[in-house]
Amino acid sequence: MSEYNHMLSRCTLLFICAVLLAVAPVHAFTAESLDITVDKGGDATATFRFALEGLIENAIPQSMLEEQLVKGLSSSSEPPQLISMDRSSATILLKKFSLVNDVPTGTEYVTSTMDFKKAEIALQSSAVSSVITADFSPTIVTVKFPDNYARTFNNVDSLPSITHTIVDPVKAAAAKAAAAQAGSVVSANGAIKVTASPADAEVWVDGVYVGNAPSTFDEISAGAHTLRFQKDGYAPVSKTVNVSAGKTLQVSVVLAYSGPTSTPVSPGFSALFALFALAGCAVVWSSRRH
Repeated sequence: MSEYNHMLSRCTLLFICAVLLAVAPVHAFTAESLDITVDKGGDATATFRFALEGLIENAIPQSMLEEQLVKGLSSSSEPPQLISMDRSSATILLKKFSLVNDVPTGTEYVTSTMDFKKAEIALQSSAVSSVITADFSPTIVTVKFPDNYARTFNNVDSLPSITHTIVDPVKAAAAKAAAAQAGSVVSANGAIKVTASPADAEVWVDGVYVGNAPSTFDEISAGAHTLRFQKDGYAPVSKTVNVSAGKTLQVSVVLAYSGPTSTPVSPGFSALFALFALAGCAVVWSSRRH
């Protein structure tokens, strides 16, 4: 009879804990920031900072947390390599994070994408959605390239692919000289002087990123070209213009504010919430037994 009463007491305690958690879900995991530094070969070092709260702060084994974070930051066919980790941050090597291409004027980098909402969607469909909550989207994400050019994203659910070209003055001069020697003299080209609001909008000519406004872009071949202007948080604008040889075309554009953008991409932290739920129950059961 005593053993029966003891078991009944345990079940009652667990039921009460479940009811309390259902009324007030535990916000267990909060992503704070993600800093990604791309090297010349296309690999990247990522520093991910986060906060653990409530029961899971000391209940999740370090090895399990490491495994899930590595999976969550996966962005290519090669698995990430954990460099170091503590209870508030992790440093991870992202292999082949960026494609690296030689272009006539330098080196082009095209980065991979990351989805921070994948795990949250899975969590909302799970049986523990009423007791565990998690925010997997970093408050700020920064991607830095080898020439120190950086892109920053605030409160986004996914990291889009970024295309950035590092201009090599030697290669650019050689390309210009080769064009001139082949008969493509400078007078056959024109220029486009761009001003934009807001400032620092990206400028794309015929689908190729050429820089940020305000700026003057030389060596634009005479004829019709499609210009595209874009900036995070603003609706992109496209224009078709005609460039005259030996002349500079003035172009002004105003982008309308639309709020942060998000692009669905690769998998995120889809398994971490299950560990949170199991760890919380284990703590309750262990404390009752002792």
